[in-house]
Amino acid sequence: MTKTNPTDTSPTITESLTPADTAAPDAASLQSLWLLKDGTAPKLGARAEGSINYNVFADNDRQQLFIAITGNKGGGYFSKEHVDMTKIDACLDASTSAKPFPSKTFKEAFVGRSSNNAGFLVAVLRHEKLLAAAPEAETQHVRSGDWAAWKKSMLAETGKLIEIAIKDADKKPLETAPIPEHKEHTKTLTVPRKKSP
Repeated sequence: MTKTNPTDTSPTITESLTPADTAAPDAASLQSLWLLKDGTAPKLGARAEGSINYNVFADNDRQQLFIAITGNKGGGYFSKEHVDMTKIDACLDASTSAKPFPSKTFKEAFVGRSSNNAGFLVAVLRHEKLLAAAPEAETQHVRSGDWAAWKKSMLAETGKLIEIAIKDADKKPLETAPIPEHKEHTKTLTVPRKKSP
């Protein structure tokens, strides 16, 4: 679960899959991005069921790539933020890349603190063939595939220009805040008292 930090000044973004040419007149609070891929990756856990929906985005100049987890079939909270591929690269560079690494290696790529973020991102990266299961430890991962070729092929995709609404237009749009608590899923549990014999 993620919690909103009251002192956090990062902007919150919401997606509008409306094409950029039909955008609202308040362009100062909108950021254009290229939606390059809308994919679905299977979950990785031994007992996991369902799949992860994700998008691959490029900035308006097609210089930076971002991955956003957009849905989860099967349960579990996550942050719907656009994770910059340079942050993902930095997480890998910080770990010993010659050795297998756990999913939590990618924890720092996210602003949101959901414990599922890193694992769901790994599911996406493995689906994109950028990571593989470690040969001696199924729950750990190793780098695989040609990352540079993948980035080049993603940036070459035609894509669809969309706009992302930003609440604070003075902030960088892709430095996102965590998604607020999922109030509709919150339940208060009570334990019944034992009856006296």
